[in-house]
Amino acid sequence: MCSESFRREAAAAGVEAEVVAVEHSEDAAERARVEAIGVDRLLERPNRGYAAGLNSGAAEAGGEVLLLANPDIRFFPGSVRSLLEGIEQGFDVVGPQFIWDDDGQVLLPVAEDPAPRAEFGRAIRRRSPRMWAAGLGRLLDETWRLWTAKETLPVAGLRGALLAVTGETLHRFGSFDEGYFLYYEETEWLWRARRSGARLGLAAGARVQHRWGHATGQSDGAAEREEMSRRRFVARNYGGLWRRILRASGGGSREPKKVVRLDDEASIPEAENDLWLASPFPHLMPALGTVRAGAMPAAFLDFCRAWRWVVASATRSDRDWRITGAWTWGR
Repeated sequence: MCSESFRREAAAAGVEAEVVAVEHSEDAAERARVEAIGVDRLLERPNRGYAAGLNSGAAEAGGEVLLLANPDIRFFPGSVRSLLEGIEQGFDVVGPQFIWDDDGQVLLPVAEDPAPRAEFGRAIRRRSPRMWAAGLGRLLDETWRLWTAKETLPVAGLRGALLAVTGETLHRFGSFDEGYFLYYEETEWLWRARRSGARLGLAAGARVQHRWGHATGQSDGAAEREEMSRRRFVARNYGGLWRRILRASGGGSREPKKVVRLDDEASIPEAENDLWLASPFPHLMPALGTVRAGAMPAAFLDFCRAWRWVVASATRSDRDWRITGAWTWGR
């Protein structure tokens, strides 16, 4: 799916392309499956984690522009062209608008700013109903800006399932930190690049499917690995004062007022709105969602029901956002 759709979209963009795969399962059957998809170069490496795999593949790739990708993505029409246009416009690192479903209706969350001040703001909003309400409008403004964009826009962070970067830029900002086995390796690299002056851009026209957490999120030990990587990122990138502030502000989990708790088989009603939001977190951020849809796609609602997510409807007025309904199947 990843290789085939990439080749198709590279050809549509009029560029030569090669597929370099790093196979580090150390399993003969898995190696055969990777060979069967028709890669140009297959690198066998010991499994030292995702960051090590990215570094190995990037070192062997011959292209001027590199697409550093998870294997479980699918490129939609126009996506490669839009990513390359973002690079041509002067952005140092460009990411796509990720989508969840086959039809491209459900958009994945905007990447969060990893700066300590932004992390502190998120912690405070989770603890305080007043701060939650005051900050939600700004978050939804940013979500709306990116989910409705038609061009590459500057952002504070990107999601690591696919990053477009030139080889020169990758060399300038250094390799990925192989101290991370999984999770946060791209967060640290992007934060390092951004502090050195890199411009990050989200190419709204580049739609790429990625089942959020599908490949790793449900595997044994995934939550523990993610938490371990998060702690490493904080220890390496936040000063002692910020770490103490964040520890003191931790906890809390605000949610919209008047959340309707549904029976297991009940459905979310249709609603006229500007955004549908669905999140595993009761404070709604980060959230997957749709723009100006009367109802959520049925397959996605089934997913939300199974995982007992919060689903909310939001309407945009001239001055602010209003949550017009919120539902959950309980926890």
